[in-house]
Amino acid sequence: MLDLRFLQKAVMPPMSPNFLSGLLQLRAPFFWAITLLIVLFKLVIVADLPVAITYGPHDDSIYVQRALSLISGDGFGTYDSRVLVKYPGISLWLAGTRLLGLPFLLSVNLVYLAAGGYMLAAFLRCKTNRVIALLSFGLYVLNPITLGVEWTRVIREPLSTGIFIALAASMLHLAVSIELSKKIWTHLLAFSIAFSFSLYLREDDRLLWGLLFLFVTVLAWQDWARKGHWTNRRKLTLLAIFLLPAVTALSYQMLLRGFVNHHYGLPILHELSEGEYPSFMAALRSIDSEKDNRMVMVPQETLNQLRIKIPSFAPVIDLLPPPGTSTNSCKLHGVCSEWSNGWMPFWIRDAAFRSGLTPSLPAAQAYFRNVRLDIEGACESGQLKCTARGSSLLPPMELRWVRAYIAEAWRLAGMALLPSTNVIDVPNVLFDVPIEIGRQFQAVTMTDRFDTEYQSNFSKRPEKPYTSPLAHLRLQIEKPYQIFAFPLILAGLLVFFAKFVRLASGEAYLLSPLSMIAMVICLYLMVRFLILSYVAVFMGAFDYRMMFSTYTMGVFFAPPFLFEYFSKRAREIQK
Repeated sequence: MLDLRFLQKAVMPPMSPNFLSGLLQLRAPFFWAITLLIVLFKLVIVADLPVAITYGPHDDSIYVQRALSLISGDGFGTYDSRVLVKYPGISLWLAGTRLLGLPFLLSVNLVYLAAGGYMLAAFLRCKTNRVIALLSFGLYVLNPITLGVEWTRVIREPLSTGIFIALAASMLHLAVSIELSKKIWTHLLAFSIAFSFSLYLREDDRLLWGLLFLFVTVLAWQDWARKGHWTNRRKLTLLAIFLLPAVTALSYQMLLRGFVNHHYGLPILHELSEGEYPSFMAALRSIDSEKDNRMVMVPQETLNQLRIKIPSFAPVIDLLPPPGTSTNSCKLHGVCSEWSNGWMPFWIRDAAFRSGLTPSLPAAQAYFRNVRLDIEGACESGQLKCTARGSSLLPPMELRWVRAYIAEAWRLAGMALLPSTNVIDVPNVLFDVPIEIGRQFQAVTMTDRFDTEYQSNFSKRPEKPYTSPLAHLRLQIEKPYQIFAFPLILAGLLVFFAKFVRLASGEAYLLSPLSMIAMVICLYLMVRFLILSYVAVFMGAFDYRMMFSTYTMGVFFAPPFLFEYFSKRAREIQK
């Protein structure tokens, strides 16, 4: 069993049970005054940051265009190859905030701050020392990730991060309420709403079903460990904590599928993981070729074979962009003579649509099914040499890719512990986007930092925009923050493993609500981390924004978690 007593003796001399709490005292009025000052300081230093207007045909701009169509009552817009390649949550949020007259970037920051306040209240209910709770909240609010370029883009990760914090906070409130025999319904409703919306915000957030199951399981296990049985009331409580979020999420899914079915003819929310397209891509991947690269599922050699053997697919092949050294596939993934998996699935869909073969969702499903059947028939007849490599978009893991898996896991771990933040020094005045795209962003996000006259006439320089009087502090915060946060998160992980080993050894060990939720969240994030590492083996290295929620949760939860642990151990040593 991993034992941290040697660390305790090194860093903590003998002390009275209340020494740590007595050392850190802060009266409530001062606590709330400082909390408010932290929030105001954050609002001032980001006051000049505008929405980053970026042309991203499968990210930023598609979210904005879908939202604009929603506001106009036209579904997600006219069907094309991109409308259903990302979950709809962010576009629903954009449309909703626009209808409410709330600027998008302000809405994201308000969600983030509100979620932090909700978590802060949960820490206080756990009897966390006010100074420690204030330190934790300050680290959360001044997180340099929220001062960076990626935070100001119209992408899903900033919103997802705030909602994930709210989800964790509601879990902590629920755990405290159960321990104190208080009413749970307000916090359970908050959990259900955050859970349901998150499921269809990012595709990897489908893993939140595992978080729900893990949360209820740990609650039930700890209750059994404490009492040796479950009362009928407790059984109903645990059942409600599972069923209300699950029913809410499934109802939300039904509404979304009904909406898509009404506008596009089939209830498919995400064409890259549902319907015919994943099986079609698996059929392409099954064709043998001399090039064996885990990041290239459809090499040029395969396309040349298909042009001859599968004539119905030839028009698509002819419209595919050629690989080269100037492509993002080459610059980001080092795949230059081919297209890596991060792009090829999208290019094939785009080419099929441009060739007129997939004008609607039902037509697209029929086309990809027919081509898949033709490929499978050619494989069976021997016209194509094929080897089955799974039936989904990603192939099954093979032993030869373990080294690559470790490399991707190491890369993601670095992003989670010491992420790049790209803190903004001077905000952009001009944006490298078509005028029409800029106008769409302006209409949906309500940004005031886009001037069509300046964009169309680069010889006419815009006036210097408003700059926050504290803008210079953004860059000064970044390095000291990360130097402090890095060992803090590592220490939190060390204590987590100590507790986990103790629990895994079968020792009867009751957890406080704070430790319980910390364990649940950490286990969930570790599972997510392992799955993302697997995906990265085939799709290439992820951007650091994939670790936004992990890093943010780490710096927020570590101070109260560590303080509670060492305070408890100090009392045990005193006894």
